[in-house]
Amino acid sequence: MGLYAQSVDDWVDSPFFYSKAGFVVEYLSLTIITAIAICAYPVLKKEKLFLFGMMLLGLEKAYGMLHEIIALEKTLGSIPVPVAIFLDDGCALIGIACLALGVKQTIDHYETSQSTDELTGVYNRKALIKIPLKQFDLVFFDLDNFKQLNDEHGHKFGDSILKLFSQGLKQYTQQDEIIIRFGGDEFIVILQSHRAKSFLVDIEATISALNISYSYGIAENFNRRNLREAINRSDKALYRMKHLKHQQKYSSVLNPN
Repeated sequence: MGLYAQSVDDWVDSPFFYSKAGFVVEYLSLTIITAIAICAYPVLKKEKLFLFGMMLLGLEKAYGMLHEIIALEKTLGSIPVPVAIFLDDGCALIGIACLALGVKQTIDHYETSQSTDELTGVYNRKALIKIPLKQFDLVFFDLDNFKQLNDEHGHKFGDSILKLFSQGLKQYTQQDEIIIRFGGDEFIVILQSHRAKSFLVDIEATISALNISYSYGIAENFNRRNLREAINRSDKALYRMKHLKHQQKYSSVLNPN
């Protein structure tokens, strides 16, 4: 009917006009989706849901082009209605859902990577912004003589010590308890309230077997609002222990018997 329209109005109102316009829109959409997928792939190749969503949207647009071609040839009726609905709207909806999930995964992955220490795999100090526990114990660790170990055996050896120490701590953490590499050879462990002392007992044999010496300070039963105070208090307790160890070592040198 559209091919034989007698006026501009008849032409615009004809199915042929809309099919042709739809074909152009679908073609441009498919081109854009393909370009986005190609550009996004190097960055988001691990986010399979995102790429799967892009593929489904591309499939939907490709089907839309086929739909328009068939409409032009007036053979749309040969395709079963349920199949047409699935290929068109179904693919689009599933594709959009996958895109949304893929974007969320990307954001989650980015946030996790930003708050993870690359060397040890535990959290870095940025994780202190979102502590999962409302009430907690905080244990501040510092490795003894770490600088000396680095100087004598090299940074590679020092890195292996940091990894072993963090793995030793991981063995005894429970749900919602987190380990944070605060900086250098300093670690903070956020534990459930009233867990600090039992945690220290648990890790003692494991860390000692690794021949790693450490000092620590405890801040018990604090909440998120008092995080800074908990860090300061445990830090002071830590350095009191280090000072005491230094005095004992100095005393043993002066009085070997």
